[in-house]
Amino acid sequence: MESSVALRTEYDDNINLTAEPHSAVWGLLLAPEVKFSGATEALKVTGGLRASFNRYFGQSGLDSVDHAVSVHTTYKAERDLFGADVESVRDSTLVSELLQTGVVQARRERNRLTAAPSWSHYVTENTALTASYGYTDVRYADTRDTSLIDYREQQASVGVLTNLSERDTLAVSGYYDWYETIPRTFDAKTYGLQAKYDRAFSETLRGTLAIGARNANSTQSSNALVCSGPVLFGLCVGSLERLTVVESDRSTGYTFLAGIDKKFETAQVGAQLSREIYPTGIGALVQTDRLGATWQQQLSPTLDFFVDASIYQTRYVGSFVTGSDSRYYRIEPRLTWRFTDNWTLLGGYSYGHVQYQQSSPSATANVVYLVVSYTWPKLSVSR
Repeated sequence: MESSVALRTEYDDNINLTAEPHSAVWGLLLAPEVKFSGATEALKVTGGLRASFNRYFGQSGLDSVDHAVSVHTTYKAERDLFGADVESVRDSTLVSELLQTGVVQARRERNRLTAAPSWSHYVTENTALTASYGYTDVRYADTRDTSLIDYREQQASVGVLTNLSERDTLAVSGYYDWYETIPRTFDAKTYGLQAKYDRAFSETLRGTLAIGARNANSTQSSNALVCSGPVLFGLCVGSLERLTVVESDRSTGYTFLAGIDKKFETAQVGAQLSREIYPTGIGALVQTDRLGATWQQQLSPTLDFFVDASIYQTRYVGSFVTGSDSRYYRIEPRLTWRFTDNWTLLGGYSYGHVQYQQSSPSATANVVYLVVSYTWPKLSVSR
C-alpha cells in the first residue's frame, strides 16, 4: 500500500472554457490518495482510492468534492485468464470527459460507474479466444440550463488473440455497442469489426496499428402536438393530442489507431493518431479524430520535464445533431522536482482552445498551477 497527499493551487482565466463574458478564478485543491496491490501465484489485485476537495475563489458554484475509486483483478488458471475492472469516478465534464472526447460541454459534476469483466481461453500456447463485456452508467449532478442528459452504454466483444512471434501480436475482434439516454429519447446500436497489430521493433521501440469498420443504427423520439379535428384559419377546431414521433438514422464509418513509442537513455517520446467513437452527454455519439504527442525528459536524477499536446477534431455521428462540429487544441508542459525521497514539487501550464466550424465564437483557457505532494513509504507484507 502506498499513501500520498497533494495540495494544488491554480489560476484559471476561463474555467468554463466559454466564449461568454467570464472572470478568472483561483483554486485550492487538496487530494489524498491510497494505492494498493496484492498478488499470489494465480491472483493479482490492484486499485486505488483518491479524493479531491476543490475550492475556488472568484466565481460561485464551482466548489466540489471529487473522487476516483478503482479495483482491477486478474485470475490465471491453467488455460484461462479471467479479469474484472470496476471503477467509480466523480469529476467535472471539463476534465476526463474533455480529454477523452475533445467535446467542450457545460461544466457540471459527472458521476461515472464502469464494470468490465473479461475472459481469455488459450487454445494453444500462442493463441487465445477472448470475450469481454463493458457497462458504463453516467449521471450528471445538474442538467438545468444545459443540453446534458444521463446515459448508459453496454459493449460486448469476442475475438482471437495470437502471438505471431516474440515481437508480434495480432488481435481480431467483433463488437456490439448499445448506447441509450436516460430517459430513453435516443439510442444507438453499433456493431463492427477491428483488427489490431502490435510490434516490438526493439527493446526501446514499439508500434501499434488498428483499423476497424462500424455500422450505427440510431433512433430518436420526440413529442409532438397533433390536432385531432379540422384546422380552420390556422386554428385547431378539435382537441390537441400528444403523440410520440420516432426518427431513425443509419451511419457507417471506420475506426483507426496508429501509435509509436520510443525510449532513450534519459527520455521517452510517443505519438498517436486515432479515430474513435465515444458516447456523450448530449444524447448522441461523437466521432473524435485525435493527433497526440508526448515527450518526457529526465534533466537530472531529481528533475523531470514532460509535455503533452493534442489536437481533436469532433463530428457527431448521424444526422440528429448538426452544426456542432469542433476542433480542440491542448498543450500542457510541466516540470517535476523530487527534492527529497518523500516530497515532490510540480509546476505546469495548460493551454486549451476550442474552435467551432459554424459561426460560434471560439474560446481559450490558460491555467497555471503548482502542486506540492508528500508520499509515505510503502507498506508491504509478504509470506
